[in-house]
Amino acid sequence: MITIFYKLNLCIIFLIGFHPGNRERNLETMESDILKYVNEDRMAHGLSPLQMNQLESSLASKHSLDMSLGKVKFGHDGFNARAKTIQKALGSTEVGENVAEGSMTAREVVDGWLHSPGHKKNIEGNFTLTGIGYASNKKGDIYFTQIFSR
Repeated sequence: MITIFYKLNLCIIFLIGFHPGNRERNLETMESDILKYVNEDRMAHGLSPLQMNQLESSLASKHSLDMSLGKVKFGHDGFNARAKTIQKALGSTEVGENVAEGSMTAREVVDGWLHSPGHKKNIEGNFTLTGIGYASNKKGDIYFTQIFSR
């Protein structure tokens, strides 16, 4: 009886203890991979790498979540408010944003942006900071947001 209780508790601890960590690790991996590919492109063009900023990442994550939940349409709804928040908190003089939607890897997201003139302009723009966030909904649709500032 004690053995069954012990095994059941270990199973519960395993499910509770490791699942969230894996999700966090997957989130960090996707975000760090997007940053890596964006910075590879920037360095290939003689530009300084972008530095990850927590405020921008939290705003990017919230926008991606809102798109995934249908609270806002896919696109840049609310961008002006996000930009003003960044300008006020960080003293930024310029803010840009890229969004994407689809079941893609980090490499595919960045490749898509690099094949779009407006998105490429942000990636290769005169920015120093960035924030990246993504979210998926129950249907498996994934929404990506990258914010840029200087």
